[in-house]
Amino acid sequence: MCDRKNPIILIHNILQGNKLCGTVPNKRGFTLVELLMTIVVVGIISIPLSLSLSQHIRSTSVSQENSTAINLGRLQMEEVNNIPGASILIGTTNINYTGYPYDITRTVTYVQQAPPESLKRITVEVRKSGSAAILVSFVTYIAANVLYGI
Repeated sequence: MCDRKNPIILIHNILQGNKLCGTVPNKRGFTLVELLMTIVVVGIISIPLSLSLSQHIRSTSVSQENSTAINLGRLQMEEVNNIPGASILIGTTNINYTGYPYDITRTVTYVQQAPPESLKRITVEVRKSGSAAILVSFVTYIAANVLYGI
């Protein structure tokens, strides 16, 4: 029962939450404008965060690839240093380690300024499989009749 002319009954109905009077607005929810503003603010904040996260993931992947390439190159250089100088053949050798998607090329040449066949230049290059771009390159020199690793 809603009597808008009697102030005492009107106040009583408002305090009781009588919805039939229509004088008490519903304060239990959010308005459409509030929801839209929240969505806009969350969207504005989330775009830079998602871009930053994707850049971080990409740089971590590149860093991991470079670390693996460096370690494979170092491993190949250690193998070369453990081979006697006379056993290292002139030419290019392709090496593939099982489980790693990298192409490793070892090139052995004679150094022209040294006495004939006394100094060899060994170059190890590591590439991603199927790519021409060199990720890492190592160079060392091996002299004839010199023992290494003693």
